[in-house]
Amino acid sequence: MLTKDVVSDDKLRGGFYSPELLVDLCLGRVEALSHGRSNLRLLEPSVGDGAFLRGLHRHPVGKLIDHVTGVEIIPQEAGEAARVLARTGKAGDVLTANVLEWNQEAGSANTFDVVVGNPPYVRFQFLSPEDRQRAISLGSDLGVPGSAVSNLWIPVFLLSLARLEPGGVFSMIVPMEFMTGVSASRVRSWLLDHTRDLTIDFFEPGSFPAVLQEVVILSGRRAGGRIEPCTVVRFFDHNGGTKSWENTVSAAASTWTSYLLSTAQLAAWEFASKLPAMRRLGDVARFTVSTVTGANSFFCVSSTTAAEHDLTPWAMPLLPRIKHAPGLVFETEEHEAITRSDAAAWIISFAAGDRSPLESERAAKYLSAGELQGLNQRFKCRVREPWFRVPIVQPGALLLSKRSDLFPRVIVNRAGVVTTDTVYRGIVTPSSGLIAEDIAASFHNSLTLLSVEIGGRSFGGGVLELVPSEISALVVPASSEARTQILSLDAVSRKAPQSEALIDATDRNLSSWVPDLEPDVIATLRSARQALSTRRTQRSHGSFYRDESLVES
Repeated sequence: MLTKDVVSDDKLRGGFYSPELLVDLCLGRVEALSHGRSNLRLLEPSVGDGAFLRGLHRHPVGKLIDHVTGVEIIPQEAGEAARVLARTGKAGDVLTANVLEWNQEAGSANTFDVVVGNPPYVRFQFLSPEDRQRAISLGSDLGVPGSAVSNLWIPVFLLSLARLEPGGVFSMIVPMEFMTGVSASRVRSWLLDHTRDLTIDFFEPGSFPAVLQEVVILSGRRAGGRIEPCTVVRFFDHNGGTKSWENTVSAAASTWTSYLLSTAQLAAWEFASKLPAMRRLGDVARFTVSTVTGANSFFCVSSTTAAEHDLTPWAMPLLPRIKHAPGLVFETEEHEAITRSDAAAWIISFAAGDRSPLESERAAKYLSAGELQGLNQRFKCRVREPWFRVPIVQPGALLLSKRSDLFPRVIVNRAGVVTTDTVYRGIVTPSSGLIAEDIAASFHNSLTLLSVEIGGRSFGGGVLELVPSEISALVVPASSEARTQILSLDAVSRKAPQSEALIDATDRNLSSWVPDLEPDVIATLRSARQALSTRRTQRSHGSFYRDESLVES
């Protein structure tokens, strides 16, 4: 986790600005949702340098706005935004204030007809204690407890919508984690209960410079009174052209990633994932976090380093990265090959029952060098006594990559190596009737990997990450016949571990493991997985698609 001393001032306050194209699309959504209403009062909760105010000056929707209230925490930018507002000729104010504090003091009568903006993206650990408490109170008051402190955009987004009059409209730029994040799940449910005409716009990666994540535009109308929850959301994809579709969404859905699929793809996913032969991975195996050292580059060493510093007596065999295991079975011979390379083949375990490393002059000097680097002051190290005694998590029968590019791989750990927290360890559930080879052989099919894309999360550059709760929810074929294919699939994986070849080879066995899966359904599942995977991986090399007619009526 990053600390304040290594993060820029802009990032600490969420100071990233909205490009004109996204501003104009937000304003276009407002115009369409307003249906010609005029004399509207607008709130912009994070004015920044006035991008939305400049947008009002050039966009037709500006004629519908009668009064503007802007809030900006940085005095210089609030001043510049106030000058921009003056040039528009509209009544209103740009207030220099912390928007969470302003919300506390503004009073319930201070409501609006329109909300637009780009809430600041600031992680919870960078918020002041006072702002964290304000966010908690706000979330509790609105019925979304627990979610508001994960990132500042959430409470700012919620307080803005809470100040809309019934029938008022909103259009805001929010991070893609709105669709996938665990913390945003209650926000999604709140929207279904309190808004209507929900629309989500997606873009080619690179649309928002200086933010290492994809963004979306979320638009809609504040509902009034007690009415049935919203269930239909309209999606627009501006990636290489503008496509639109609708999906019926569920408040119980853990993420909304599946709603990026076409109607046919979503139907195939919902059918196949509920077949009796498909099980939750958590029902057949338990994957947990492996050894957390607090300083992997220090405690994970090559054979050369181990010998040079007399660390061999405390060295345990280690798989440093999943890339060092190209097949589906990791053998002792493969670890021996790593020991002959420059890679970190060993993890140092100064267990309590072993000889103290301080009895070795060279090992003691190695520890002293770590202290000179300040490693003993790192959180994970300083809470240990002594700081260098790493609690080693014992090997699992299975290995699973925590982060991956195209897809994660599950591997049988026949070498009995330990791993750090970059690779999860797995133990097969005894009551499952399966063995490790069954799970490793069957995992890399289109249905399971589609559940990975739907249930996982991704970051800058499109990297896919799974946490243990998400791993547990993945769907896998529970077949004891899969073990018979482990060697042939292992051979395919070794030729190209991160290629479609392994998925295609596994898919050819899928109908025998899951008899109710017809070839056309498997083909649809394959196309669905490829669609979500392509969207995710394009973030590392995409450029913004510019369309002159982004808003469709």
